[in-house]
This record gives sequence, C-alpha cells and structure tokens, in this order.
Amino acid sequence: MDTYRNLTELPKVQSAALTIGNFDGMHRGHQAVIGRLVEYARNQSIPSAVITFDPHPGSVLATYSAPAYQLIITLDRKLNMLAQCGVDMVLVLKFDRAFSQVTAEDFLSQVIWAHFKPLRFIIGYDHHFGHRRQGDADFLRSRAEEYGFSVEVVEGVTVDGRTVSSSAIRQLLLEGRCDEAEQLLGWTYEITGLIVRGAGRGAELQYPTANLEPDEPLQLLPRDGVYVVSAEIDRTVAFGMGNIGVRPTFGEQKHTIEAHFFDSPRPDLYNRRITLRFHHRLRDEQRFESALELKKQLQQDEKVSLNWITDNHGGLSIDAFD
Repeated sequence: MDTYRNLTELPKVQSAALTIGNFDGMHRGHQAVIGRLVEYARNQSIPSAVITFDPHPGSVLATYSAPAYQLIITLDRKLNMLAQCGVDMVLVLKFDRAFSQVTAEDFLSQVIWAHFKPLRFIIGYDHHFGHRRQGDADFLRSRAEEYGFSVEVVEGVTVDGRTVSSSAIRQLLLEGRCDEAEQLLGWTYEITGLIVRGAGRGAELQYPTANLEPDEPLQLLPRDGVYVVSAEIDRTVAFGMGNIGVRPTFGEQKHTIEAHFFDSPRPDLYNRRITLRFHHRLRDEQRFESALELKKQLQQDEKVSLNWITDNHGGLSIDAFD
C-alpha cells in the first residue's frame, strides 16, 4: 500500500474506487466499507483509494463543551489495518481549522476529482465530509451525472442487535466493557507504548510490572481498574493482568498503565515498545489498608485471570505466528 501525506506527492490517477473517512477504530462497520471498496476496485482493475485525516477533526475542533476527542486507534495502526485489508493507496490529509472551512463542493472538485477521478464512491451509511458536514450520499448522488461517477452506500453492521459505531465502542471502553467492545471492533482493544521504569512496588509485592507510556497521548484509556491483558513479546503472546489508575494504596495521583505478565519470555522489558491488549475487566481499582492486603488481592486476581485465560484462550503462552 502506498501512503501519501499531501496532494503534491500523489501520482496521476486516471480512475479509482474511493472512500473518505476518519475510520477511528477500523471497526466491523469500517471493515465492511473497506472490504467492498477493495472488492469493487479489483473487479474493475482500478486502484482502491482511501482519504483520511490527521489529526482527528474532533481533536482540532474541541471546545470547552466538547473536549478533545479520545482516539480509539492510532494513525499507524489504522494504516496497517488498511494495508492488511488490501487497499492500494491512502492519502492522509492534515486537518486544521482552515481545512475545516473547505466546503464539500470545493473538496469534491479540487481534491477528489482533480486527483482521483473516482469511478465509484463507496461510503458508509452515515458518511459526511466538508464544512458543516455538507457532503453526504445525497450530495454525491446529486453530482454523479456531472462528474461521471456512481455512489454505493454500505449499510450499517449490527452485532447482537447493536449497530457498530465508533461512539458505541468508545462508550463501552469508558465503562471498561472491553469484551463487548471487541465484538464491535473485530479486534482486541490495544494501546502501544514504551515501557518505562516505575516505583518498583510491584517487584516488592512479587508482582513486578511493566509500566506503559502510550505513544498517542490522545488515545482513550479504558475505565480505571484491573484487566486481563496480553502482549506479543519475542514472538510469543504473553498473558497477564494489568492495572489502569492511580495506585491509591500508596497515595499516588499520577495515572499509570502497568502490567504483570505471568509467563513472559523476557523479564526485563524496560525501554522496549509493546502493544498491550485489554481482554476482560476483573474489578475496580481499590485502596487497601496495607501492602499485605493488596498482595492477597493480587493473588486472587491472578487465580481469576488464569481461569479466564484457560477458558477463553486455552493457556498462557501462544506462538504469535501460529
């Protein structure tokens, strides 16, 4: 897949199948749109093209009443998933306040048609683009004859009667319901970052932890609490239990993400980047009267985690390339 960061980099495209969107989460609904895009493009022997934006418009247009947008997925992860889906080319346009004023009409004529000349637009049922979200399926259909393209709308995807959407997934994650979010995403929610040194209290409790500093500060953190987690370490999927919160037993205030792996092939992870996946929430973060009481709870958490891992994944360590 070829990725371009501005219009001047784009090669001449005579015809394409095209979609536009933020695709935050690359969830099952997004995957349906991208899958149809790739299928149509291959049938017509034309490139499949995606236009997306960075940063997310919600981050740029944040106000006091509508605070900064919390991302479900990083740009790198989104691009990797688009490549895995078989997309041929992606244009990542910088989104700022000036860009937010571009009308749907101007965006269609000056960006989309001028550079891609799409044979077909393939968009989601709730798709909008341009200033004040003027560009939707009806807008595109009204311009189809003039420009000579067709418009295909992919209907929403439902899972257990629930329509898949980024907002629904975001709410589930904020409530700590990672299992349900995974059903809508089609993949396990994850946060990638650098392992940094912490206070070392986990080791004192015989539960050493890897402290994760996220690559993307705006990525959404699931609700504070204790989770069953996993990460790929040296070609192996290592399971463990993680904590999001402030470690109230020790009177700390800084928000942290930490994980203890039950069977890590590499005990020292400092200064390594890992991707931590959140499978299942065990409980709220709690304040204990002593370190001993906390250790007893961690032992109980470990038992519950191991049972969950056995029931849902069959064991602790899995070859990541099986």
